[in-house]
Amino acid sequence: MKILSMDHIHVYCGDLESSAAFYTEHFEAQEVMRNENVHDQTRVFLSLGGTLLVLSPAPPDITPVNPPAAGDGAYTHGFGVAHFGLHVDDVEASVRELSDRGVEILGPPVSETTGLTYAYFAAPDGVVIELTQYG
Repeated sequence: MKILSMDHIHVYCGDLESSAAFYTEHFEAQEVMRNENVHDQTRVFLSLGGTLLVLSPAPPDITPVNPPAAGDGAYTHGFGVAHFGLHVDDVEASVRELSDRGVEILGPPVSETTGLTYAYFAAPDGVVIELTQYG
């Protein structure tokens, strides 16, 4: 199998429009399209840093629950995906900007000896996002 590229990340949302607004307002995501899935639910496709982020309500047979407390870039238990990362040019400035907008920052930026700097924050629907800066 030859992988051409990573295609998308799909997030089940409690409030589709509110979640879409979060990504468009804070990260300048651009809406690419909307369509209806096999359950007649609207899906929103956003371009986020060159990757598709697909937002939709949970299917009728899946009951969303509140996520557990977050730890080091992931929830303390119960989820398979820890987080997804966004490459930025200045993590510290980005964290200040998000914090000023009321976004929950999960910890201060960490700078490693290799020059890698990162920080985590909470997005809607139990999503954790990492901001990453390479030095």
